[in-house]
Amino acid sequence: MDYELSLLKVPVRDVERAAAFYRDVLGMREAFVAAEYGWAQFGAGSVPLALYVPGMGGGDGEPGGGAGFHLALEADAFEALAERLRAAGALVDDQVHRGADGTVFVDARDPDGNVIKVVRVATAS
Repeated sequence: MDYELSLLKVPVRDVERAAAFYRDVLGMREAFVAAEYGWAQFGAGSVPLALYVPGMGGGDGEPGGGAGFHLALEADAFEALAERLRAAGALVDDQVHRGADGTVFVDARDPDGNVIKVVRVATAS
């Protein structure tokens, strides 16, 4: 059987506050926020990203820690994101990281302490 990933979930304490960060700072496309259900959903390529409040039907994860997935952006969008994260005080270690293998990435901490890694897509040379 071949599976496809259908949803990424991130536990948060306050779905409206978290949704504002994912929308306004990360720049993700908001599909909807249903605060009464403790759920918000965003476009993230072909797989939606959901924010959920534990205990309200979305799961029982604990906010904080690593999200367990990486997002990727084209170079121009990545550079703009890094500056927005820096201005918002959400850039972990206040820097853009450069891996020994040539990867360029940032770690961003959302309002609940979840760390989201965003990788710059390599440009063809």
